[in-house]
Amino acid sequence: MATSHEVERPGSLERRPEAGAYKVEDLLDEVRRGRVRIPHFQRALKWKREDALQLLDSMYRGYPVGTLLLWETLAPANELVFGSVRLSGAESRNALLVVDGQQRLVSLVRTLLAPEPAVDEFALFFDLDDVRFVAPPGDALVAKDPTRWLPLTVVLDSEQLIKWLLDKVPSPQRRDAAIQLGRRVREYEIPAYTVRTDDEDVLREVFRRINTHGKQLSAGDVFDALNGARTGAKPGTLAQIAKELEELDFGLIEEKVIYRLLRVLQGHDVTERSGKGELRLKGEKAEAAYEQTLNVMRQVVLFVKREAGILHYELLPYKQPLITLGRFFQHHPQPQPRSRELLVRWLWRGALTGAHRGDTVSTRQSLAQIDASDEELSVQRMLERVGTSESSIVPAASDKFNFRHAAGKLMTLALMELKPAAFDKNQAVDVSALLRVAADTETSPLLELISQIAGGPSDGLHTVANRLFHPKIPKLRTLLADAPAPVLLSHGIDDQAVAAWRASDRVAFLAHRTAWLDHHFRQFFARRARWDESDRPSMAALVLEDEEA
Repeated sequence: MATSHEVERPGSLERRPEAGAYKVEDLLDEVRRGRVRIPHFQRALKWKREDALQLLDSMYRGYPVGTLLLWETLAPANELVFGSVRLSGAESRNALLVVDGQQRLVSLVRTLLAPEPAVDEFALFFDLDDVRFVAPPGDALVAKDPTRWLPLTVVLDSEQLIKWLLDKVPSPQRRDAAIQLGRRVREYEIPAYTVRTDDEDVLREVFRRINTHGKQLSAGDVFDALNGARTGAKPGTLAQIAKELEELDFGLIEEKVIYRLLRVLQGHDVTERSGKGELRLKGEKAEAAYEQTLNVMRQVVLFVKREAGILHYELLPYKQPLITLGRFFQHHPQPQPRSRELLVRWLWRGALTGAHRGDTVSTRQSLAQIDASDEELSVQRMLERVGTSESSIVPAASDKFNFRHAAGKLMTLALMELKPAAFDKNQAVDVSALLRVAADTETSPLLELISQIAGGPSDGLHTVANRLFHPKIPKLRTLLADAPAPVLLSHGIDDQAVAAWRASDRVAFLAHRTAWLDHHFRQFFARRARWDESDRPSMAALVLEDEEA
């Protein structure tokens, strides 16, 4: 028996992997027939169109593109989805699951097997004059010179390519370029190793060793690859959990956060400790872990949205509370109303004191406050750890504003409590839409009002007083001057500030709005944190303590 200080040695392959090579046309034919598949335990697709372009260009030039690792095993019947490409896979006793090479294979399928030339996000064309791969050139360019742009969806089938050339391309030079491209792509050979084993632990070890070299995978990526649901059960990956949580209109939660919660729910440390290796779960345990993580995270999200008033993932000052709340709800899935009320205070206080900052040590300490058998004791411990009003820092409207910083998110939350209304419509600003765009583009959802002040101080230009939570619209500054008072006040613009704006006194406008927002911030954060109120547990707990005494 191995001691606690020994590392369990992995097993060996009974048969050496079979080395070979697949021509691209043969490999994709196996995909079409449903034999070559992407397993459900593979990581989410990270490549973009540009990566696919580089892959095709390397093949065209004869460059090496890496080796595939295939696992020959039993696979159930299921639908195979590669972007816009949907195929059927019958049950197979000798299916080939792509253990390493997913990004390359999916890129080839989406560029070469898509049902239409430009429907897939990976769609590519070949410029027959410049002899290079390009993104879809657009209808105008194609209409202007239709024989120049060869869609890659016709190059895999030589007969289809010849038909396209006969119908469209009279130029011998362009025909030669197209024929050469088709031949180079179809006949390009990709090396592959095929592993035949029934020992999944050995396969996992092979995968791990391959992926500890080169571009490092995240801990969550490796977990998905080693443990994801092979049966197709959902959720079967961290990405699927994130996708299902998006339906709560809370935004896309990072997979690394979901993975840390999964570890905690399984009784492991929040992050891998040195020398411990990756978390490994088998079969039903892995499926149960994904499902439990989804259910707990769903409960956390609904609590944060409905009771703490933080409507979107992008607005969370710190992400660590999601993990601590997840542990709490795991042990106490139906907390009393008093506990829920105190947890809201805990969430806001930790954001204001920085206790939720979320380094590994502080996260472990926060998780340690939760008692699995005592809900109210857990809440009291959690509150004690986030500090008091003396250690809090209320963001000031005169501070430099950065939406990506915790203080910027806190200020944005305070602005949102005003329920900002659109200047051009008699309705509230669509908060979710603005935050969705901000997340996708990694920009701030707040608009800058004034770009410069001629001959005046510039400090106010960098503050929240010079920001509006409002979509971009034409003539916004003109509409601001004419907007009704209630609409203006929903953005923290009072009568004095709007009078200064109409008088083109931008310095006075910023000063008035700064003063108004500072007053609003103090009141808003005091209401959320409730520093001056008693944090006593529920009356039932107090009565029980008195009886025990």
